[in-house]
Amino acid sequence: MNNDKKDKEVDIDDVAITLEVDSEVIDKVRSGEITHILLDIDENNQSLILENVDGNLILVTDEMPTTFHGCYLYNNGEFPYSIRGALDFLVLANENDNCLTRIIDVNTEPVKRFNYQGAGKPIVEDANGDSCVWEVSFEVVPVLVEPRYYLMRWNPSISSFTEKDFEKCVKNQVHGMFRINWSINEWEEARRGDIFYMMRVGDDKAGIVFNGQLISDPYSGEDWAGSTKRRMYVDLICTNASETGNEPIIPLTKLQETIPSFEWSKGHSGVQLPDELIDELVKLM
Repeated sequence: MNNDKKDKEVDIDDVAITLEVDSEVIDKVRSGEITHILLDIDENNQSLILENVDGNLILVTDEMPTTFHGCYLYNNGEFPYSIRGALDFLVLANENDNCLTRIIDVNTEPVKRFNYQGAGKPIVEDANGDSCVWEVSFEVVPVLVEPRYYLMRWNPSISSFTEKDFEKCVKNQVHGMFRINWSINEWEEARRGDIFYMMRVGDDKAGIVFNGQLISDPYSGEDWAGSTKRRMYVDLICTNASETGNEPIIPLTKLQETIPSFEWSKGHSGVQLPDELIDELVKLM
């Protein structure tokens, strides 16, 4: 997610909605205690969240409303509308602070199923009813103002993450993303929200094959290589993946030509990149 839409000078108002929240919520999102933001869709925010709405909208005014401006049809258990395609961020704001968060997944859950009897009439709750009140939950990760940048290294010939695993991840992306965990050598200052680049090494396909964001703080786990020692890992959300490992987004030769001061092909996985080369790397992406 390194070169995200904010870096590309896209108007955040076009790709985000702003939510007024308590400062405690912002702090908990940044710390990772809160990872999901639950929104009730109502007549005031529906156009900010939904697109291609084909039907009427239920006005959710309390836990169990009794008056309707239409309804969501249950639609055999499928959410009957689509989340706005350009909705990539949520801005959490209060009078003292704001926090830009990237949406990494959307969950929709039916809360109450009922039979709809017409506008202004009470609902009749029914487990087999034809209509449903829905909740929409956005999984988010904070976009840090001053993130750290890490280079992960991947050698398919020795890694537990094989080339077939990579191809499967790319094929099964959700919202243009996939998730993996990865070992990180310089973990002490890494935090949820930092940025990473995945560098393929060890063959003639070397180069950056995807990038993204840390969605967890570092944690300890068993060695992926099978030794008895412990390693530190982070969970990653991966974006901008090349379709195959055959054509990296940035070939090693381009990296060496543009930023020759850094050793790209050798070293540990999960090393912090020097601040002075970040701008050049972002331009290459």
